[in-house]
Amino acid sequence: MRSNPFSPSFGTSPPVLAGRDHILEDVDGALSAGPSHPDYTMFLIGNRGAGKTALLNALEERSRERNWLTIAANASNPGLLNRIEAEALVLFQERGGRFRRTAGRIGQRLDRVWVLGFRPSPLPKGLRNVLTALGDALGERGLGVLITIDELQSGERHELRRFASVLQQVTRREGRPIAFVGAALPRIEDTLLADDAVTFLQRAARRQINRLDETATRTAIAQPIRDWNGSIDSQGLEVAIRATSGYPFMIQLVGYHSWEAAADPQAGITLADVTTGVSRAQSQIGSLVLAPAWKDLSPMDRRFLEAMSLDESESTLADIAARLQRDLKYASVYRSRLIKSDMIAATGIGRVDFVHHATRYWIRQRAAAPRPGE
Repeated sequence: MRSNPFSPSFGTSPPVLAGRDHILEDVDGALSAGPSHPDYTMFLIGNRGAGKTALLNALEERSRERNWLTIAANASNPGLLNRIEAEALVLFQERGGRFRRTAGRIGQRLDRVWVLGFRPSPLPKGLRNVLTALGDALGERGLGVLITIDELQSGERHELRRFASVLQQVTRREGRPIAFVGAALPRIEDTLLADDAVTFLQRAARRQINRLDETATRTAIAQPIRDWNGSIDSQGLEVAIRATSGYPFMIQLVGYHSWEAAADPQAGITLADVTTGVSRAQSQIGSLVLAPAWKDLSPMDRRFLEAMSLDESESTLADIAARLQRDLKYASVYRSRLIKSDMIAATGIGRVDFVHHATRYWIRQRAAAPRPGE
């Protein structure tokens, strides 16, 4: 099987991270400036397929390039604090630990290592103590550690409260070089970040990870093809750009399947190849992105979208309200909710349309063959 420059898998980095330079630069500036910088603790907030995890991967890589250490965690499973503490302790032992002189015999075995006339200081215990020790050791060398946590919206509330308390102490109050970037779905704004017990996280910088604009989308599709000595005709490229709606994950799907459809990508990806690629990508985006997003919506959110799907293009709020048998004020509440969740976009006064082209057809297919339990 021939290689492919695109990577349509969740959690993997794209060949080209287009349109996110401003965020990378913001975090770079924060790490250089130190814990007092407002971007030293940051949230990346965006919907599924927006590229949050890929951006975390890039931030970790850039941190390592400046010789910082990184701790990458996922909040989906319980035990988050234990995992961070364990990894921080390993880093402290491998890179941060300092040795002190001992009065013991030269060459004797001390704790876990042989050291000529030296032995390691007692290992710290507890997340706060471990991060304190690691931060002190790295700070003496002008270095630090970046902690990233993905899927924060799925974390255990008590663990995230405890993490916020520890991070506030070691970073903001005590000034140690422990930076943090977390990624989450938009609903975290109404859950964790609405919790008065985590005011420190409420004050963290926030970056909305939105869809890419047309220029960034063009780069994300065309540059990997060029880098792999391929080419794509101009009309095919325009069709690919429109089909992705600027969604980073859809860009990878369309790029991947268009490359696969071409007889010889080095000879050129044609409009027919892109048309095939778009069709294959749209058949996958429903189960991979739209179905998980659908589960996060309320019953009335879903009814609103189902009412929209009856139209061939944009919908008027008046028509949607009539189909829901509700007044305009009521429908406007759900319009705002769905715009915030990036499912729909305002296209004019009293008009909305689906953000992603595939949503309308996916909803219609789902309505025609509803799945048990949904």
